[in-house]
Amino acid sequence: MRYIYFLLIVLISFNLKAQSKKVKIIDSISFEPVPFATIFFSNNNGIISDENGFFELVPEQFSKKDSLFISSMGFEPKQFSLDIFNDSIIRLSPKTISLKNVIVTNNQLSSVEIIDSVKLYIDRNYNFGITENKLFFRQEFNQDLEKFKLNKFKSTIKDLSAEAMDSMTDNLPKKSKNELESLSYYYMKRINLKSSDIDVPKIKLIKSRRTNDDNESDLSKSLGDKLEKSLSENLKSNSYFKVRSGWLPFSGDLTFNGLWEIDSTDQEQLKKLKEKEIKRKENFSVAQKERIRSVYLKSFFNPNSELNFVLKSKNYTFSDPELNYLGNELVYVIECYPKRGDKFKGTIYVNSYDYAVVRIEYENIKPLSKFKLLGVSLFSNLEKGRMVFSKFENEKYSLSYFQSSRGNKVSIKRPFKIIEKNKFVEGRKKQNQISAKLDFISSSVYNTELQVFKVNGIDKKEFEDINEENQVLPIYLKEFKKDFWEEFDE
Repeated sequence: MRYIYFLLIVLISFNLKAQSKKVKIIDSISFEPVPFATIFFSNNNGIISDENGFFELVPEQFSKKDSLFISSMGFEPKQFSLDIFNDSIIRLSPKTISLKNVIVTNNQLSSVEIIDSVKLYIDRNYNFGITENKLFFRQEFNQDLEKFKLNKFKSTIKDLSAEAMDSMTDNLPKKSKNELESLSYYYMKRINLKSSDIDVPKIKLIKSRRTNDDNESDLSKSLGDKLEKSLSENLKSNSYFKVRSGWLPFSGDLTFNGLWEIDSTDQEQLKKLKEKEIKRKENFSVAQKERIRSVYLKSFFNPNSELNFVLKSKNYTFSDPELNYLGNELVYVIECYPKRGDKFKGTIYVNSYDYAVVRIEYENIKPLSKFKLLGVSLFSNLEKGRMVFSKFENEKYSLSYFQSSRGNKVSIKRPFKIIEKNKFVEGRKKQNQISAKLDFISSSVYNTELQVFKVNGIDKKEFEDINEENQVLPIYLKEFKKDFWEEFDE
């Protein structure tokens, strides 16, 4: 039924546009981007540039009195005073890395020995207590609409003729993009090191925003206005819909907020509207908590994580370790290749001093999933990303940064029928009906990013006393506001 929801939402939604000034880091000689550079401030907050060398200065992370430091393996570090910093491009100068005071012996560690040491010291190196994590979470959805056809379209709503729908679907934007960002305090605890679960996480949302590319044509917008007007004139405010696709029936409340006027004197309607608003906030809070939880569950020390290069090392072949610098840390760099059916290859960076994995890069080497049934197919063909672990409180490592990209292709070729019903209208409950055969193909990429600013340990009572009555919904913005996150400085 999800494509029916998608159809209705696509046909009545409007895109918003956001513009954000970003800073790009490049090689001063080759002018190539410098990916995954470390950017941190004198107040100890920090971020990491993306794979194209871009990063965004979020105002809540710093004040004008702070200094900005940039470093990347193989380049000279740079420092700026933020009160005079106004550049959109930063050039880093390459440097020759030399390893000083290296003692060559016949006791050089192998990759297997290094990974065994990682396992041995996991409990000592990583934070498994109850923690409060101050973090920024971002998801970006990019979609290419390859095909969207409604064949054999029939409707009892006179304004929704087959010709009007063909014109509308032909003018839908072929590419779309939307972003969802939020700032929050995320609370988590693990039952024990061997458990794969994060026990009863909690979240306190601070603020959230959603932005959309506005790449619709004027014709598409005018048709959208016409469709909204037609629906508001023909559909009842208390209607519910029964959806039938072939012989598969579904039913549900597909009421859209905003299509019908609410009488401000009708206390019953106002009560229902308030209840729906509370439910929306609860649902958004739960969804954000689960999205963040799924990131933490990817950690390599989770027994059920697919990034099991360490805990299930027997399933992998490892390259010989190479010593290199990651920032100011001397690390072992080890490539990991699956022997059997594991889906990911990876590169792990192990601190040579305490044998902590401080960074993991991964990429799938085979399709992640395939599904095809009754005219619906889903093919997930891409997932790559990185995780960074840094020391926070009590000199323990915790997740400090996560980034991933996941690609999917969806195809739907099925008939459907939407029947409007209403229990509060005299006579027949059946009101209007729309039917068609949907022929739909789209490719999409989900980009996820998580940045942790602070990690504080809390005790069991503090955790139990946390109130999750979140009152936050994403704010839709047409224009980028540089001070949007400034409230997150407590």
